[in-house]
Amino acid sequence: MKRLMAAFLAAVCLVLAADPAVAAASSPDRAYTYDEEYNAVPSTNSFQVKLIIDENSLGCDGFSSAQDLFVDSEDQIYLLDSGKGRVLWIDEDYNLVDVIDSFTYNGEPLTLAPGAQGIFYREMTQELYIADTDQDRIVVSDRFGNVSRIYEKPVSALLDDNLAYKPTKIIVDNMGIMYVISRNVNTGALMIDENNEFLGFYGVNAIKETWEVRMEFMWRQFLTDEQIRQSENSFQPTELNNLYWSEDRFIYAVSPANDTIASPVVKLNAVGDNVLDTEGVYFGDLSVNEIVPAGQLALADDEKNNPVFSDITADSEGVFTILDSTSGKLYQYDDSCNLLTVFGGLGYQKGLFTLPIAIESNSRNEILVLDSQKNTITVMEQTYYGKMIREALFLHNEGLYEEALEPWFEVLRMNANYYIAYIGIGKAYMNMKDYEQAEYYFKLGGDKENYAAAKSALRAEVLRDNFALISAVVVLVMLFILFYDGIKRSLMKAAGILRNGRKQREERT
Repeated sequence: MKRLMAAFLAAVCLVLAADPAVAAASSPDRAYTYDEEYNAVPSTNSFQVKLIIDENSLGCDGFSSAQDLFVDSEDQIYLLDSGKGRVLWIDEDYNLVDVIDSFTYNGEPLTLAPGAQGIFYREMTQELYIADTDQDRIVVSDRFGNVSRIYEKPVSALLDDNLAYKPTKIIVDNMGIMYVISRNVNTGALMIDENNEFLGFYGVNAIKETWEVRMEFMWRQFLTDEQIRQSENSFQPTELNNLYWSEDRFIYAVSPANDTIASPVVKLNAVGDNVLDTEGVYFGDLSVNEIVPAGQLALADDEKNNPVFSDITADSEGVFTILDSTSGKLYQYDDSCNLLTVFGGLGYQKGLFTLPIAIESNSRNEILVLDSQKNTITVMEQTYYGKMIREALFLHNEGLYEEALEPWFEVLRMNANYYIAYIGIGKAYMNMKDYEQAEYYFKLGGDKENYAAAKSALRAEVLRDNFALISAVVVLVMLFILFYDGIKRSLMKAAGILRNGRKQREERT
């Protein structure tokens, strides 16, 4: 009986191992991507756990409700341990440099409130900017706890006096202008200069232009202020969740996904306009059979339960990663909004999280995930498969399409479902003027637009290569049409002569 049971269990294990979907579902990483119709399919892992940073690895007492982290250009980490009112300074090799747990301002001790939520390190001045949320202020300190400035709510006629100032996240540009997200403010980030002067709002979430919004806007032209306040359809933008200052001086921002805003993920230029191609993006309401155009952001259908994007990070090549705290998933895209990979999830295994709250990336393209409940930082490094994707993307974006062929084919060797590789190969063949091959790979990648372009180019090439023959046939056809009546009469006359001759011969015989 025991042997029979063992054999049965072994057979079940073999079946599960043979099914890639089941294997992916049981893997701690649960990596997947999408096919040409945006159905989620299991994928080779682009990232794997390199190490987990905790109190044991750092040699200090554990975190307590850590809320944010920042990685500078030298890959040094600054962790805001809010529960203990301190900042942990960690070097590029993940060793603890210092614990900044004692702050002084004008010779007096200064304490961070347990609810501090944001941290930013300005390398130009070597200063830490800390959003001391529950004390309604921004604290600026060096890396040794010496506070030089404290920014409280700026005074401005543009700001409502009754508006509570609760800074949660902050970034600082090269001019020293602070972009501050304040709780319950849905008009964008507050722009504040070094003199604490309010400069205006930045990056307000655009409202999606649906027919309901247009109708509401039309009706509001005839409503009183009181009627507008009582209207159930407010269509108000949601507040921003987080900001990221990129090397190319763009600002990435994320918000909770809903049906109101145009996109919960944006890349903003200097005037606050989104430069990402996110038109037609759906979050939360994408049906399983709905096809999303290639190049658009998308989420798996079973993960549409109001994703809350709590953080975003990007690298020098424009590849950005967003964190959905509700599912624990990380979604990585290239700068054209093509989904590269999805990994992570909720759980207690390595590579899974319980309360992921912040992410960062470093120069090694590693992803750091801060788990506020586990009190850990999980460092995810690229696998060989992930490196091949990045190598192919880099060559492709540099216009080296032919050089990108080898890494693209290597990616397909490890994951035949990776539609971006098919498209990349198609573009390489288009550049090589091999339109037949380009058409084939664009079809496999589900890229209808480029498929049509390749087909049109192939048709033009056929016409060009056979121009002389086609021209001769056309000329002959035109001549036949032009002299059709004469030819017909000549043929009829010749036929008549033949008939008369045959008749005469029959009479003689």
